[in-house]
Amino acid sequence: MTLSIVDWFGYNLSPQERMRLIKKAGFSGIIGFIWADLFDSNYKSFPEYAGNAGLYVENIHGPWSGANELWNDSLNGQNFMEEIFENIKACSFYEIPTLVMHPECKNGTEYTELPENFDIGIDRWERITDFAERLDVNIAVENMARPEYLDCIFTNIKSKRLGFCFDSGHWNLFMPELDLLTLYGDRLMALHLHDNDGINDWHALPLSGNIDWDDIKTKLKSAGYKGSIALEVGNKNFEHIKEPEKFLQLAVESAKKLI
Repeated sequence: MTLSIVDWFGYNLSPQERMRLIKKAGFSGIIGFIWADLFDSNYKSFPEYAGNAGLYVENIHGPWSGANELWNDSLNGQNFMEEIFENIKACSFYEIPTLVMHPECKNGTEYTELPENFDIGIDRWERITDFAERLDVNIAVENMARPEYLDCIFTNIKSKRLGFCFDSGHWNLFMPELDLLTLYGDRLMALHLHDNDGINDWHALPLSGNIDWDDIKTKLKSAGYKGSIALEVGNKNFEHIKEPEKFLQLAVESAKKLI
């Protein structure tokens, strides 16, 4: 089983240097954010940087700020769907197998009201899935705050290109009472593993919060998951470690404990 980590892990370095250090630490792949210049003005070049460092790109994270609009009969919803199409095209062009998507967007402590019906959203998700099928790209739906969205999407859309991305931190924050890995383990395409205290979204190293990782390991094994152990982490609670090499070594050690 391989190890991967998010490209931005909390240290102000050039993308080329981050890739080099990620590889040197013992990771085989990265997960990233090709869709936006969050951290680097030339971020769309990161697949090239990854390849030059000997890393593969496991998946990229699609935009999430407009996710709620997909469920509404609005021009914003149509525009956001078109933006997702562009992300799928980018995955195809750069030979990145999977696009990870939020089914909803939650800001702060406020929960967005569920739509009166899910028909508009399901129609758009079907179109997104159909487009991804045509370009041989997977869509991995990540658990966010409301289980209704996952249930609706997976109940209504049947496609080998549509799967589940288990986010351990979001699960611990929003729906720890639901056994998502058992519910959707047969659809598991990707992991976003990180820890927190059940109150704040730390994106901290596994084994540094209150998540029961032994339980997650058991359920991943039961699901027959063979993909990468992927960390979506920063250096929260490890800010005292100034050398990125040392932090990445801790990250590798924590990831190996999850295998």
